Amino acid sequence: MDVRLLGLTAGLLMSSVAAAQIHTATGPAPRPQPAAKKAAHNSMASTTTPFNCQHYRWPSHPHPGVKPYCDRIEARTLQDEARRAGRPGPSDDVISLPALGSEEATRSGRACVGGQAMRKLPDGWEQISSPSGGWQRCRTR
Repeated sequence: MDVRLLGLTAGLLMSSVAAAQIHTATGPAPRPQPAAKKAAHNSMASTTTPFNCQHYRWPSHPHPGVKPYCDRIEARTLQDEARRAGRPGPSDDVISLPALGSEEATRSGRACVGGQAMRKLPDGWEQISSPSGGWQRCRTR
């Protein structure tokens, strides 16, 4: 009896060692898929004027040159960001337009949508180009 038990134990040990050395013939492991490219940062996505330069108008700030300086820095920052991301750049100036969906926007055919000036077309809206170059930035009235 002991011989049979000893033979059974030896057989199990040998088969487990042999099973550990067997490889499947499926080829190399597949490479993981690369992660999707992260979208470039867009300062205009949440607000129309990210630096809020209107806070530096007189009488809030005593120096009259601070607001124009802030406007230039903001425009340059947005243009550089758009250039790095491969998008068309925004305009230097900000105009005042009615909000999308308002009666005035329906009447005039122009609206401010997320800081971008838009013009009504028969089948949708198009972005307005600025006379100074780039797309026209706007602020809702």
